[in-house]
Amino acid sequence: MSERELNRIEVLSQLSQGRMTATTAANVLGLSRRQVHRLLKKFQTDGPAAI
Repeated sequence: MSERELNRIEVLSQLSQGRMTATTAANVLGLSRRQVHRLLKKFQTDGPAAI
């Protein structure tokens, strides 16, 4: 996995655990809140393989 993918997994796991808000995650990843929610939904169903 690339550094970018590992960073996304870390941020999404913090988001799913409630340790980070969607707005903060969007800023960290350079995405919109809507894109973060889409990624989170896929991450929660498929796990890290979704990234």
